[in-house]
Amino acid sequence: MTDTALRDSPITLDRRLLLGETDYQVTVFPTEDQRLDLCIVSSDRDGRVISEISGSLAPGDLAGLTEVLASTLAGLIAMTGIPGPGSARAPAQRGRAPNRGARWELADDERLRERYHEGAGQAELAAELGRTTGGVRARLEHLGEIPPGGRWRPSRTDPPEHA
Repeated sequence: MTDTALRDSPITLDRRLLLGETDYQVTVFPTEDQRLDLCIVSSDRDGRVISEISGSLAPGDLAGLTEVLASTLAGLIAMTGIPGPGSARAPAQRGRAPNRGARWELADDERLRERYHEGAGQAELAAELGRTTGGVRARLEHLGEIPPGGRWRPSRTDPPEHA
């Protein structure tokens, strides 16, 4: 959306999504300073607010923020061990990462760093460590190996940051 289109737009996004038992209300509207005000509120079926997030966004930063938020939220899901959307499966169900939600041990961190710098892929590391790919990425971000929302693979000439 151009600055002119944003400034002249009377459109307000007002979207409601029902995912399982949770009702999500999303509103976005343009502001006088060429930004977008965003508010997301989730509530239970009795109307009690569960979560709320709001902020002001620059339209030109939407693509980058999408990646950062998706990566961050996936990492939080993995770190807390709380099932994400569509994963309300029983823990013993086939395909569940055996260490999902488990505390990372020092040896796990060392192995993760070593294998990451050897060139192992995200799925490969997840399988080796019994984690989800989101959990692996979140842990590498936590360890400072990948900047939040950054590229997965370091260049071969980048020295390990922890050395």
